[in-house]
Amino acid sequence: MLLDHPLLTHKIVKILPHIIDTALLTSAIYLAFNINQYPFVDGWLTAKLLALLAYIGLGIIALGRGKTKRIRLVALILAILTFSYIVSVAMTHNPLGILSVCVA
Repeated sequence: MLLDHPLLTHKIVKILPHIIDTALLTSAIYLAFNINQYPFVDGWLTAKLLALLAYIGLGIIALGRGKTKRIRLVALILAILTFSYIVSVAMTHNPLGILSVCVA
């Protein structure tokens, strides 16, 4: 995207992000029911779900909805940071994620 690569116009590149987002949301719903923990009941899962929605939104901006390359780059960096946060919340089961280790 930042290099204006010709593959950006390929059909699979336009469809694949939607498939990935759907798989992420579906797996989140499945996991919640499978482990009997639910968003807005368990804090860590609420944080993870909200961060996942932010990640998807940032990905949409980064991959094409951002009006300038600078906006897209900032969205990409924020998406990477959000993904890191999601992983840390999943590993710690704490809404603070990796920060919970630093605070404790």
